[in-house]
Amino acid sequence: MQDEMSTTDTTVYVFPLEGDVSECIGLLPKPGCGIEPTQAGDRGGGLQLAVFGLMFIGLAVIFTVVFRNVLKRDRERAKPAQ
Repeated sequence: MQDEMSTTDTTVYVFPLEGDVSECIGLLPKPGCGIEPTQAGDRGGGLQLAVFGLMFIGLAVIFTVVFRNVLKRDRERAKPAQ
């Protein structure tokens, strides 16, 4: 039996941080840590902002529909009383 050592190539992801690493990694990273988004799917990128906008518009539409239906229901309840 030959004593051979097998080697494997492993890639370790390193966060591209500037400054003190202990201040940047945590539950709420401090402003100025990390890098600017370079792709649409990056944190703070255009795709993430578009999803936020769509969610905001969706909630506004839901609120508007519910509000209009409540007003319509209240008007219909008030008619027979007059």
